[in-house]
Amino acid sequence: MTTTADIKRITRVALQRNPHWILRKQWLIVPPVNHYICGFFFDRTSIAHYFHPNYRVAPLYEPEFGWGYGARFETSLGAEYWDMRDGNIEEEVALRCEQESARFSCARSLQSFLHYAADFTNTKRQSSLILTHALMGNPLLAKKILLEKLFELELEDWYRSQTWSHFKPDLPRVRWRRRLRRLLSILNDGPARVEAFAHTLERINLHKLDLEKHWTSPWSKRRR
Repeated sequence: MTTTADIKRITRVALQRNPHWILRKQWLIVPPVNHYICGFFFDRTSIAHYFHPNYRVAPLYEPEFGWGYGARFETSLGAEYWDMRDGNIEEEVALRCEQESARFSCARSLQSFLHYAADFTNTKRQSSLILTHALMGNPLLAKKILLEKLFELELEDWYRSQTWSHFKPDLPRVRWRRRLRRLLSILNDGPARVEAFAHTLERINLHKLDLEKHWTSPWSKRRR
């Protein structure tokens, strides 16, 4: 399994050639850091010494921050799996990340991020985009996505309770339903409350990744 020390080693050359890039845990981040994290996420695998790099864009203001949208990319020779033991691994990571970094120039605003995300998901049904739609001034779509997801979770639990002889609610699903209900309440409070909540989430995620000093897009004061 790829460790944090492994990721630090294999990104050494990439950071030397691009000193403005930022390494945080499994993220190799390409600045600027505004309301989005753009960069490369190194997925661990269950096979020793193997890993998958992904290019990703993740909004800092969404409750489900951590995954974002993007895809795996292969080695220069087309291999799907990357091997930590390859003698040229550091140079290969640097080369491929530099080549893939051009993908991030189009995801720096709410509208451009949604356009980017549309290549990977149905943006009108994805629960990780609820706040993005609300911040863009489309609260009805945000609530529609939220209520559909909440209904889906409730329906699945009802079905399991009817068909399983020893049904117990799944705690992660219970917590997720609670977060959705809280988010619905925030959406119902109006745009000022939505912006305040998104601002709070963004600051929390910036702190988790120790990126406060790199943040270039503080939220503007809301007009009264």
